[in-house]
Amino acid sequence: MNLYTCDHCKYTFRYPLKTLACPDCGKEAVRPATEKETADYYAMQRILQEEIRLGLYAAG
Repeated sequence: MNLYTCDHCKYTFRYPLKTLACPDCGKEAVRPATEKETADYYAMQRILQEEIRLGLYAAG
């Protein structure tokens, strides 16, 4: 999966193909995520998975 970031709303997301629009705001300001954005994305995913494991959020 490729990671992309929207320059308009700063949303970083995974998408299997090249995308033209942001799934969050709908703007066509999407570009490949930088190394820092990629690292931040995966760090946040680890935090969220741990919070789900601890029962802080409902999974699914």
